[in-house]
Amino acid sequence: MKKESKLGKKKKEDKVSIPLKILKEELIIPEPSKKGDAGADARIMGFKSIIHRDDKKELVDIDADSYILKPLERIGCPLGFATAIPEGYYFKVVPRSGLALWEGISIVNSPGTIDSGYRNEWMAIVVNLSNKDVILKKGDRICQIILGKIYDYEFIKTDNLAESDRGLSGFGSTGKK
Repeated sequence: MKKESKLGKKKKEDKVSIPLKILKEELIIPEPSKKGDAGADARIMGFKSIIHRDDKKELVDIDADSYILKPLERIGCPLGFATAIPEGYYFKVVPRSGLALWEGISIVNSPGTIDSGYRNEWMAIVVNLSNKDVILKKGDRICQIILGKIYDYEFIKTDNLAESDRGLSGFGSTGKK
């Protein structure tokens, strides 16, 4: 009798429930497009400009349905929801690959981190890395959000590290081809 291979079989894990508060009526709740996708697309629900006044920095709402993002300009894009992420988890806010490739749009602090204690509206900090204007519109899918698990860790001070095959090589040391 043959033993069945365990390769390719995944143990069923419990789904993590994330309480989500809708802050914008027109919100489409982010969810993975396909079963097994790591990320869920989040959409632009508004625009916030960065203003410098008297040595203070503020985020100011822009009352518009679209925004022309100039080359190398950044803008806050509220996502229309807040969450109560369970302790032990966090979310990463990352660029969408198509926007990065075709439009030069990225997330400035990629990955942005949403910790479990954060209760305010989520926002993507978007930058135009291209050499042309890009039009952003409310409702556009602007980023992906990816759930991560937090592991308890600590750094242990040492004078010596175990050797590895890689050693001190890095920063392109393996070449281009």
